[in-house]
Amino acid sequence: MSRDEYSSGTDPIKRRALPAILSVSTCIHPWVKRIRPSLPVSAVILLLSILTATAQIRTGPGWVWQNPLPQGNPLYSIHFAPDKEVGFAVGSDNTILFTKDGGFRWTRQNIPFSDVAFSSVFVKDKNTAFVVGARGTVYMTADAGKEWKRVNVDTRDHLSSIEFVGADARTGWITGTYGRILKTADGGITWKQQDAKITERLLSVDALDENNVAAVGLGGAVTITSDGGETWRSADPCSGALVSDVAYVSAKMLVVAGFGGCVAVSDDAGASWTSIDIFSRADLLSLSFSDALHGSMTDANGLVWITGDGGRTWLPFNVRTNPKLVAIYFGDEFTGWAVGENGLIVRTDDGGFSWRRLSEGGREDVNDLVFLDDEIGVAVGSRGKVWLTNDAGKSWLPTFSGTLSNLNSAFFFDGQRGWVVGDSGTVLRTINGGASWGKGISSVTDDLLSVNFVSDRIGFAVGSSGTILRTDSAGAYWQKMDSGTKLWLEDVKFFDDRTGIVVGAKGTILRTTDGAQTWTPIKTNLRENLYSVSFYDDKNGFAVGSSGITLRTSDGGLTWQDQESASRFNLFAVQAFGPDAAIAVGELGTILVTEDGAKTWGVQPTITSKVLQAIVYRGGSKVWVAGRGGTMMKRTDSLSPRTMTVPKGPPILKSALPRAKPKPRIPLVTITDDGDIPFAVPVKKP
Repeated sequence: MSRDEYSSGTDPIKRRALPAILSVSTCIHPWVKRIRPSLPVSAVILLLSILTATAQIRTGPGWVWQNPLPQGNPLYSIHFAPDKEVGFAVGSDNTILFTKDGGFRWTRQNIPFSDVAFSSVFVKDKNTAFVVGARGTVYMTADAGKEWKRVNVDTRDHLSSIEFVGADARTGWITGTYGRILKTADGGITWKQQDAKITERLLSVDALDENNVAAVGLGGAVTITSDGGETWRSADPCSGALVSDVAYVSAKMLVVAGFGGCVAVSDDAGASWTSIDIFSRADLLSLSFSDALHGSMTDANGLVWITGDGGRTWLPFNVRTNPKLVAIYFGDEFTGWAVGENGLIVRTDDGGFSWRRLSEGGREDVNDLVFLDDEIGVAVGSRGKVWLTNDAGKSWLPTFSGTLSNLNSAFFFDGQRGWVVGDSGTVLRTINGGASWGKGISSVTDDLLSVNFVSDRIGFAVGSSGTILRTDSAGAYWQKMDSGTKLWLEDVKFFDDRTGIVVGAKGTILRTTDGAQTWTPIKTNLRENLYSVSFYDDKNGFAVGSSGITLRTSDGGLTWQDQESASRFNLFAVQAFGPDAAIAVGELGTILVTEDGAKTWGVQPTITSKVLQAIVYRGGSKVWVAGRGGTMMKRTDSLSPRTMTVPKGPPILKSALPRAKPKPRIPLVTITDDGDIPFAVPVKKP
């Protein structure tokens, strides 16, 4: 889908992926288009990861990751001490992970008052490590991360890579934006700038010894020194394509890897280069050699490439579902680690032929989240994923849904009866709290984006191309209703079996008072897409959408007031928890709260910049948010110093059946969550 298609509102279902990318690539990093105007969306994501995204990063206390574990922010670098036991992984949103057992268990470390993306880490020994990141950030630890100290480097450039060499690791280099190169000769205490006469961002640096160093980056930049950085000479082995990584194989031999499948080898310390055809045009992301013969690299298609002859020939290996691995590091010929999107950490013990997970949990997008009480919850997402929790989200159990279609919305009438809708007219229903699911017959192939029931039998669903469905058979069969529009309809809420509100593309708001037989457009004078609507009672409600748009109604949706929010980012979900109070979430980890009828919105700090597209609030600290890449987080502190009321919600029609209470359940058909990559198991030492 093109940006024009998205902005026109004709296909806003893709909102879950595109808006954040567009906002970052066009507003935060305008040079992305300069580098490669035809760059596909997936490559933009990876490029921003490699270049350490400098978007509006939100970090703050009061949240805990529930999925993935140990966390779900993208990771950009991993490195281990010589013992291959102590290691660090770093990434966006102030993320620093520490392990002392080879990566089988990780703990998150915090640097007080830091609010950056960390792009690279170097571990000298079991106690000493350095990390670098955005806005000239350099930190070091001498006690395995118990305390991190800021290192002054006298620059505000975004730093991309760090490397130390020598038996005592006293000599090192850092690279960054605008061709920035910094050197230390005292173990990292002080750093001095060097001039390679390059203005492109340098993404990676590798050093053979105190004299021989190479750095690579944007615009095909390759710069090499043989005198410790006093003088530098440039090369362009990738013909202007972005060069993502470089590795010294021996004193004379270097290997570079870059976009468009570029691999080049030099046998004369960079004086001349030979292109290596790997018969792939995939963008190559990272490179690591364990000795003069054995090396590995990762690409944007999720493959790991292996060489056994110093980089002259390469063989690709598939890591199951092709996760995007942004950084790779080998401690020896056999033992290696890689990190990438959604907090994924993997390990190999056979030289890269097979990889196993060190992180836990699913990586599929979470599109909706429902809690039936303070402990029992259900989440749904991409590729037919359904998860259950019986312990407030501490653990999530994947259950068999019987479909691979994206699931977009869930609704439960009581503790046992619930419904889910998704792409291609998918309707699922359960009578046992989600332990198993059966299919309903929607008789449409349109993507369904929202579902809402007013009794155990009467419900409504909306979706693409103006689709509105109604059922009076508990979701077994559905009837298509005339909406009067072909615009995408994103959310639906009914007060009773006759009165309801629908919101959608281009500021669309529809209202019915006859059970969806006819619909009246509500004038708003908006062009922004509306993605979510929520009512506290049958009068007071809120709607949110693209570009941070927020609306408020106090007459059941007859009229709406456009209110300014504290964000210009797209908002994908809102929940009202009082006549004048609501909480909304959106792209780049945005969480907003209002208590004055949307006159003002307060920004809540979070620990992620991932796109958030679902919110559940049950008062106090009982707050859950969910979104892309399997993101599920829970609040540990109250959102406000004062007590807030639990959402009241519209009245529910009386049912012939008693309202069943939620109770713990176990999936009837057990599946392995994210079982595409098996778990790594520590090898027992004799």
